[in-house]
Amino acid sequence: MGTFMQLLPKGFATEPYRSTDGTVFSVVEGEGESRIGDKTFRWKKRDHFVVPSWATVVHKAKGEAVLFSFSDRPVQEKLDLWREDRGGR
Repeated sequence: MGTFMQLLPKGFATEPYRSTDGTVFSVVEGEGESRIGDKTFRWKKRDHFVVPSWATVVHKAKGEAVLFSFSDRPVQEKLDLWREDRGGR
């Protein structure tokens, strides 16, 4: 398992992103929303949500927000299975 922390400044929105690892997110601080595929999910402190494998996600912070996440990315990398698509590139 790999763990990650992201700080999203107030008003910040990520570029569209997708990867082969399914990722579980926990909201540590703040609030905002995430568009996962064609659905939008609003979140706040202590909420949890999942981005399935190869689903496009965009995170938007309403105020400064901190997201903790974990996934099986390290295993996929070792097996040369992991792929990503950043903003449709």
